[in-house]
Amino acid sequence: MMDEDIHSINHQRRHVLKSGLSLGVGSLISTNIGFTKTEPLHFLDATEQAKLIRTGHVSVLEMVTSAIERIELLNPNLNAVVTKSFEQAIDIAKSNPISGPFSGVPYLVKDLLDQKGVRTTAGSRMFANRIANKNSSNVQAAFDMGLISLGKTNTPEFGLTGTTESLLLGTAKNPWNLLHNTGGSSGGSAAAVASGMVAIASASDGGGSIRVPASCCGIVGLKPSINRTIDDAQPNRPIDLSVRFVHTRSVRDSAIALYHMQKIDRSGKLPKIPMQITPNRKRLRIALLTSNMLGKEANSDVRNSIEDTAALCEKLGHQIEIIEPFIDGERFIDSFITMWAHGARSVIRLAEENFGRTEAVLNQLLEPWTLGLGKWFDRLPEGQVEKAVGRLKEDTLKTKEIFNTYDMILSPVVQTTAPKNGLMAPDIPYDELLERSINFITFTPLANVTGDPAMSLPLGLSPNGLPIGSHFHSNIGTEQQLLELALQLEEASPWKDRWPS
Repeated sequence: MMDEDIHSINHQRRHVLKSGLSLGVGSLISTNIGFTKTEPLHFLDATEQAKLIRTGHVSVLEMVTSAIERIELLNPNLNAVVTKSFEQAIDIAKSNPISGPFSGVPYLVKDLLDQKGVRTTAGSRMFANRIANKNSSNVQAAFDMGLISLGKTNTPEFGLTGTTESLLLGTAKNPWNLLHNTGGSSGGSAAAVASGMVAIASASDGGGSIRVPASCCGIVGLKPSINRTIDDAQPNRPIDLSVRFVHTRSVRDSAIALYHMQKIDRSGKLPKIPMQITPNRKRLRIALLTSNMLGKEANSDVRNSIEDTAALCEKLGHQIEIIEPFIDGERFIDSFITMWAHGARSVIRLAEENFGRTEAVLNQLLEPWTLGLGKWFDRLPEGQVEKAVGRLKEDTLKTKEIFNTYDMILSPVVQTTAPKNGLMAPDIPYDELLERSINFITFTPLANVTGDPAMSLPLGLSPNGLPIGSHFHSNIGTEQQLLELALQLEEASPWKDRWPS
């Protein structure tokens, strides 16, 4: 970056900061961030931003600079962006690239994924200074769509908690209320999209990590079918739970991204996503589930919101039928935690092999929650992993039976609205944090186990102004059906003008 470019950006940033009251920045001292639509670029989805660039109404450099200013203005309060790559972005913007469906659109990369020349911490002190030497395949797929990265977004250590809080990166705060968390583990990305820093950001989901932050922050969060999107190989896992995709504000952005990020499937399980997806116009049979697999109802605000979504679906002509939990919840949770802990144990093993096995060293490198999961795993009897995998496969078959009757399942995303900051911090005693995690996240992991697509749509707000997502889960390979319904719901109950205030 040239000195004059830096000077120009700083000058513009100072101008924005001086005019903070006109932007609603005066409310930054309260628990809410005030937004006004004085800078309309920030309130457009990625499709519209790309259109402005493609038609010459806005240059790539103008779009990128605008997003940088927005990040500089809001991030000190949100802590959504933890590493900046502004110079890289401006250099790319100056070349004025026009290729791909999102050519020139600003983007942010979750800090679990590699961007060449930029640090990837995975939210862990163990990797505090690690610089990636190449792009991960999913990040490269985003760049191939024309997206320009401005940096990395906050994530908990190795994505292992249901909120975005880490000892290295700090807490990502919810733009709807700074006292509340974003959810995890793609919380930084969700906060960035919800606040208008960018219109699209990378996310990943191994137990709800796309959908939970989407619900907490009031944006669109689609978890595609397993093996749907371009991704790096994940070797030596007893069961493949994780997918990588994006957070967006609009359904069309998610649909376009999925079309371009899908990989060729020769198994026949994943029909190709078409380029054009239109709102659903057929009658669907939707199963309504308001209690989690343990039989515990979501709190009243969440339940009321999901029932409102069910009523909207009925109004649109769909058939809603209430169902009860259909798998053994305690057995499922025990099996899923086994997989969770298996991942944590792999992280600990990596630390031991590279830095030493002493307790003092491990305590310096890894968080109490990661170490606690690892210790829990070490106490398991031999063969428990295989037993857990077998049980989860049985639960998958039971879920497939539901889809013999219904097109999809409607449920809450999480039990409550966005939790208070610190409620699920990684240094809380292990047993206490485990209980809080189970009480918060019990709806989303099933779709990871089955490999099915699932989506959080921002259809609700609590009485105290926190977003509430509605969770739609359908059979493997049926993303098109999900997106068609999502477009129909977005058309019937639009959220594009709903911003934090």
